[in-house]
Amino acid sequence: MAEKVNYQFKYKNTTEGPVDLWLAHPPETPQQKVLSEQKDSAMNESTDVPGNYISYYQVSPGETVEAFYELSLFGKDERVPGPETLSEEERAYYLRSTPMVCINETVKKTAIQVVGEEVCPKEQARLLFMHMLENYTYKYPPQARGVTHFLEDKKGDCGEYSFLYAALCRAVGIPCRTLVGSFVMGKHHAHVWNEVFIEEKGWLPVDVSMAYIMKKQWWRFFLAPIKTLSWKRYFGETENQRIAFSIDTEHTPVFFSGDQAEIIRSHYESFDIAGEPFIWGKDFVKGNIPYLQPMYLHYYAEEPYTLSKIDEVLGLWSVNETGKRRLSHHLKNISLYTALLFILLYFITSWEGFNTLFPFLIFLYCFSCIMRRERPVFFSIAALYFGFLFIMTSIG
Repeated sequence: MAEKVNYQFKYKNTTEGPVDLWLAHPPETPQQKVLSEQKDSAMNESTDVPGNYISYYQVSPGETVEAFYELSLFGKDERVPGPETLSEEERAYYLRSTPMVCINETVKKTAIQVVGEEVCPKEQARLLFMHMLENYTYKYPPQARGVTHFLEDKKGDCGEYSFLYAALCRAVGIPCRTLVGSFVMGKHHAHVWNEVFIEEKGWLPVDVSMAYIMKKQWWRFFLAPIKTLSWKRYFGETENQRIAFSIDTEHTPVFFSGDQAEIIRSHYESFDIAGEPFIWGKDFVKGNIPYLQPMYLHYYAEEPYTLSKIDEVLGLWSVNETGKRRLSHHLKNISLYTALLFILLYFITSWEGFNTLFPFLIFLYCFSCIMRRERPVFFSIAALYFGFLFIMTSIG
């Protein structure tokens, strides 16, 4: 059954000068459909080859830009059928080499060695998926962004996994795109993954970084409010609790009002992107926006101003469940935090009532996880244990 979620976005210009702002609106993909939207009127709007719909704003100091969306998210068996073939323009776009997704000689050599004699594109994509699981390590935050750095360091986050996986697939002729978005976990749970295009089947989701985490760092998402999958299933499937803000990387800044005036680079904090020192909000990657998650900005404050908060860099955004799933999420949180409070009060007061109610609250927490299909085997065993413990302490 399709899940409905709400996505809210807000940006406030905290600098002392005007800001150019590009905001990506959730695109239509096989996994998601926009049901409704409410947003501030933009100065200009544009679309591109992948299907991104980008609004352009000029934001004065203290002004805000806001948007609200309702979306449906589809599971593996509910995906909206997409095109069974690509146009020549689309195929060329998803096979191109870019600064962020660089198909250099090392990438070509690695991809060819990994796929070997395999000729089936889907199996080639699977072999590249397995290669990345075995040879790269998830680490956040990364030291830099872009394929070149990840090839050398072999440590990076979801973005680095996605950029390199796209490059490897493209190197052997498999159209691949990067999806930049968020988990349905509230505020600022950014994520990046891929889709590969298989003729007569369409776009197939692939999430190498989540596969790695579920195989080797499973504790990272153990208490997360999403129903994670076994690592192998992240080739061809996702957990249906994420939205895409934009498709692919390196977007042309249409309607850019200013220019890239020379700046005193020592006054700003830089970060390596695609092999070059990059200042967020001042630079572009070869004239392009590196990625939209879900926005990019260019600011003109006369005095040096460093963007220090995440909402200054990416805007303030959140993606939340609706209906019964939202209620079950609240029940889960209330039962857990109340249980922790009760056990703390028990140690302070020694009142047995807190000790008696603690296992019941943990039982409710486990039951909520089971109903939400979050690690159901573990939490079923835990629910039985704490349910039995509550009964015994109540009788005692």
